[in-house]
Amino acid sequence: MCGRYAATANPAELVEDFEISFIDDEIAAVTGPRYNIAPTDPVPAVVEREKDGETTRKLVPLKWGLVPSWAKSPTGGARLINARVETVTEKPSFRKAAAARRCLLPALGYYEWRSEEVPGEKKPVKQPYFLSPSSGLFVMAGLYEFWKGPDGWLASTTILTTEATDEFGWVHDRMPMVVPRNSWDDWLDPAFHDAEAAVSMLTAPLDLAHRKVSREVNKVGTDGPQLVEAVA
Repeated sequence: MCGRYAATANPAELVEDFEISFIDDEIAAVTGPRYNIAPTDPVPAVVEREKDGETTRKLVPLKWGLVPSWAKSPTGGARLINARVETVTEKPSFRKAAAARRCLLPALGYYEWRSEEVPGEKKPVKQPYFLSPSSGLFVMAGLYEFWKGPDGWLASTTILTTEATDEFGWVHDRMPMVVPRNSWDDWLDPAFHDAEAAVSMLTAPLDLAHRKVSREVNKVGTDGPQLVEAVA
């Protein structure tokens, strides 16, 4: 799964990288250096929306944890931070979004935990590792939905995951899927409704580097570049 990640690009960088033509007024609050993004946090996302026959690529904030449009309340979103690629086109919570509301979630990298024995500790500890590409952008595949509540509209997102490659299965059995650069346009296209074909564009991350990092990241609310630095 992907339960915590880092994203450090500022709006100007994202506009250039993704050829964005519209920036949401609230995007400044969710961009820039963030090293411990947790479920239910707002995250920067690249989407395309069609209106009056014109499609616009936008940089918008989405709440991490998808809330289906038919949900009775938004509280279940925290359980839907990930969507398994093997069933995403079938599950009621995701299948409509897979066909029409796909997004890009730019990141620096993501964290995973494994149980490890530590000298001096009576029980195994949850040791975090940070996984990130050796070079280039790390663009996770996401879906998004709109939910209307008494206080207005809520836009939320989920990250697609797949079975971890053999190289990283020792950390966790799942990993986020990425969208190759040459598939960004089709993945975002709201008029491209073939969910199965869209999902087939995705790949597992390639050329990932990993390092053991501080257990400070285990605490939600802790932030800073020290969280992605290697520890012994």
